Amino acid sequence: MASKEDLLRDMQKCFINLKVEEDKKETVTQREREDSIDIRCTEFPDFSEDFRQIIKAGWLEKTPPKGGKIYQRRWVQLDSEYLRYFQYIKEVYSKKMVSLESVDKVVSVGDLRFEVHSQSRTFLFRAESTQERNDWVGCFEKILSDRKNSLGPRNLFFKNGSVNICFEGNLEMLSPRTKVYMLISRDKLFLFRSHEEYIQGVGITDIDMRMANVREGENKCSFTLTTPYRAFSFVVKSVSEKQKWCELLNECVSRSLSCDGVCESIWRVPSNRLCADCSSSMPEWASINLCVLLCEKCAGVHRSLGQNMSKVRSLKLDERVWTDDLIRVFLLLGNGKANQFWGANIPQSESLSANANSEQRLQHITAKYKNGKYRKYHILFGQQEALNRALCSAVQFADLLDTLSLLNCGADIKCNTGIPEFPSPLSLAKHSGQTVQAELLMQNLNSESFTPVVKDVSIRSYSGYLFKIASSARPITDHKTKADFSQRWCCLGDGMFSYFKSEQSHNKCGGMKTSEIICLSVNNPGKHCYEHTFELYSEEGKVYLFGTDDGSIAKNWIRAIAMAMLPPALFDVCGTCDRLGRLRCTEGSHGIGWFCLSGFKLHVLLEDNVQTIDLRKLVTLTLSDSDGSLAMVWRGGPLHLLADRRPHFVGWQTYIQQKSGAGDQPLSQQQLTELGVPVTIDRCLDHVTRYGLLSSGIYRESGINSHVTKLLERFKNDARSVTWCESEYSVHVVANTLKRFLREVKDGLLNGQENSDSWLRAAGLENRSEKINRYKILLSNLPDVNRETLRVLIHHLVCVQHLSDENQMTVRNLGIMFGPSLFQRDGKDTTAFQVVEELIQNYCSIFNVSESDLQRQLNMTSVILNKHKSQKSLSRTPSSTICAVYLEKKEEVAGVLVQVAADMTVFKLVSVVLELKGIQQANEEFWSCYEVLEKEDMARTLHYQERVLPLYFSLGRHCHLLIKRNQYIISIMRE
Repeated sequence: MASKEDLLRDMQKCFINLKVEEDKKETVTQREREDSIDIRCTEFPDFSEDFRQIIKAGWLEKTPPKGGKIYQRRWVQLDSEYLRYFQYIKEVYSKKMVSLESVDKVVSVGDLRFEVHSQSRTFLFRAESTQERNDWVGCFEKILSDRKNSLGPRNLFFKNGSVNICFEGNLEMLSPRTKVYMLISRDKLFLFRSHEEYIQGVGITDIDMRMANVREGENKCSFTLTTPYRAFSFVVKSVSEKQKWCELLNECVSRSLSCDGVCESIWRVPSNRLCADCSSSMPEWASINLCVLLCEKCAGVHRSLGQNMSKVRSLKLDERVWTDDLIRVFLLLGNGKANQFWGANIPQSESLSANANSEQRLQHITAKYKNGKYRKYHILFGQQEALNRALCSAVQFADLLDTLSLLNCGADIKCNTGIPEFPSPLSLAKHSGQTVQAELLMQNLNSESFTPVVKDVSIRSYSGYLFKIASSARPITDHKTKADFSQRWCCLGDGMFSYFKSEQSHNKCGGMKTSEIICLSVNNPGKHCYEHTFELYSEEGKVYLFGTDDGSIAKNWIRAIAMAMLPPALFDVCGTCDRLGRLRCTEGSHGIGWFCLSGFKLHVLLEDNVQTIDLRKLVTLTLSDSDGSLAMVWRGGPLHLLADRRPHFVGWQTYIQQKSGAGDQPLSQQQLTELGVPVTIDRCLDHVTRYGLLSSGIYRESGINSHVTKLLERFKNDARSVTWCESEYSVHVVANTLKRFLREVKDGLLNGQENSDSWLRAAGLENRSEKINRYKILLSNLPDVNRETLRVLIHHLVCVQHLSDENQMTVRNLGIMFGPSLFQRDGKDTTAFQVVEELIQNYCSIFNVSESDLQRQLNMTSVILNKHKSQKSLSRTPSSTICAVYLEKKEEVAGVLVQVAADMTVFKLVSVVLELKGIQQANEEFWSCYEVLEKEDMARTLHYQERVLPLYFSLGRHCHLLIKRNQYIISIMRE
């Protein structure tokens, strides 16, 4: 009985102790919550706020105030006046700001830590390295020593005691709901937790008023301060107090805009420092209705378009025009965001340079603004009522880019809102307190309504005779004779494609809505009895075949149907196409993507922007045996085309596979690497470079013929899928596969017999300088793929010859081995040997390569190969590739190239990288691998069992893998 009572007593003590611990945790959490306020942004800036003149910034870990063991990671900024720390790097408003006037000293304490001592409290930070900690302490000490040398009174919050307070007081802030002390000083607004903290020199954040807007709140004692990044709502005790705050805040906004000239104020936004059209620096002109900054030359072209199209004003001469609201329009929109609309789809070949002549400027600017050729079409384009409703909604909020897009995609600026008290969008904007929206509307009241670009007005609607066969529910694969066709009068217009028995007929034989056409496919000439034929595929799964012998008629029909089918952004870039339409796609908007195939280029519209994929340069292309879906990986990431039983999908599969490169075609039609070199040649050169450069008689010794034939056949079937281990094929087999491929490839490396003969004739020139120049001309005349492949091959042979003491392959021997392969001749023509020898000997001159760079590469190759020679265990594994990984930070010197096998996990990758860099993990250290998204400034910790290779191939253009210490795990391990 006694033992049972003792047990109950012990359990009771246990529960009491747990309750005490919970109370402690709750107390710490509450203190943390009370000490700082999260003022999260709902929108983030497109540029860094560089006007603060940041001295140092970076990630640090800090302890929670008033206790707490777990460090919190914060983005910390230090300038000459304040120390600020933020929740995230892109946040505009700090969690805390500490005036350096209140800081007495900064001292290093313990491992990686330092303390900032202010007069009211101590802030403890921890850096990632001793050097980083010392850098921070040094910056603080320099600023503090300068401050001590200054004279005059000291206010603990404002630098040098320069106090100029316009108004101050206590308010209640909503979201997060808390009491704050607010202070207006000159052209800025400061928030504090209390007046006491202001006296101590510690604040929450400051608000830049240049882009702020003040309006009354929902109840009589509230008001809202809106910035581009979030809205601050406040409640005061009386109506008179609210009016006082609103009046003084508006004066603060005016002061913030007038403290600089118009130019200096608008140029604070980095994108406004370049002309919106030609990128000339520091533009001093603006089109105030199009919302773009312009250089003098482009401004002259804009004036020639007329006042109704572009209202050009000077930033320096037309001072009366530049009201506070108009300045805010250019701060909130400006060239950066305005060009997201006007210049969203400018091809590189059509961009305007600062050196462009007047004719080029006129052509580009007319196309860009008057015709809207490069604009980003609004999703409601073409739906007038929906556009008008969207405009009435947009002007009540702060998104100027949406309003600009609506106004220039057909919305009526004078449309009726349906609200009798506020009948127009302008009156509705004013009622909603959106003065900047109202300014944008006023500048566009008398502008010309936008007319979309139409290069050939006749193709808006089209009609004429075509020959047609009966529709089919299956793909049309057999040859059709003229007896299978019937002549029909076809009409395209008003969203319909219809066909009649004759031009005089009023009864349709059939037709479909253009929105129901899911694919247009252009057949090769001569596939059917008519020279030019094309197929239309409908949503219900039917196939329609049309034909004509007149090429111009066929071309006009294809263009007219494409314009009716495709989103404008894709139509503007697709040009002549083989196949176009929409497909079910995992990455597409609402599961749908738009595609246009033109030669080897696949133009893809998934969300807003058109991306172009060179199908020859795909990393992988996989056709699922189970459901027929098609998956491809390119440098921009993966793309999954979902299977569809309708007949158009089979055609897409066939076209994409054909255009992705074939082993029996000329070099330019082979599967290529990202550099434009055939995969077969790249894989062979890579293997010989790794395992054969030091092999005696490389390229001279013959490999096993049956193995060479087998490997070459694998390359011809699908070069991308070919991988092998070192023991599977000897280096001599791979070397001979390369020579045989060059000898058998269609048209050869030198692009046909006639071009080969020109190279041989050039070798006969006696003057060396004249001969080298002739080689250069012949090289420049080669197709891009052939030229790059020849450069890569000769560079490889230079490396082989550099190691001739080891491999016995002199320039002479290499000429004998590769002359017959390059010129596709027997080995009797010594002139072919001579050309190869001279290409190797004069590599730098002919291919325009720096001799110092070449020598550095050769030396590096020697070092790597000697190291590889001493580590025989490093062998190529099946399905492996070379991946770039960064250690601790993304810098060139921090990059590590790792051979990654298909089954390599993240844990193994981390181990290999640390071993390669000679880093031994300490007992309390823990290293992790992160997937870093550079644009979003985000990082994802990878699971230690995650496979590396699939992840690496799926990385976007602005992503990379980073290995570094996991401070969160380390802090837990130390407790």
